[in-house]
Amino acid sequence: MITRHTAAVAGVIGCSALLLAGCASAPSFSEDEKQQMRDSASGYQQAVLEDLVVTEAEYRDAVDATRGCLQDKGFGVGPLVEQNGNQLGFQSSYSGDGPPSDQIMQACDDEFMTEIGPIWVSQRMPLTS
Repeated sequence: MITRHTAAVAGVIGCSALLLAGCASAPSFSEDEKQQMRDSASGYQQAVLEDLVVTEAEYRDAVDATRGCLQDKGFGVGPLVEQNGNQLGFQSSYSGDGPPSDQIMQACDDEFMTEIGPIWVSQRMPLTS
């Protein structure tokens, strides 16, 4: 059995962490909210969010890390696809006896994208490359 999922890599709160197809409007966060997001994040994300800003390179690295995490967990992953001019997404598939565990997908998202994605999108910067 092969199950297909669109993995979100923008991870916008309220738009579904891993199944993002695009949000109607980008969130806005105060500096205090960004600090709280950073402080509750994984070590990887805390390092990226030290200055409370996500550069395009940092965003792309987090997307690649999320994609690699899923691949390491047995998911087939497709190429990165630009979405809405400022987000990246990819298709993932899983072969197995049952559906893939949402916990596996969530763990990858929690490690690399949970806070980076929303802050990137909130900055409303287009992807340049």
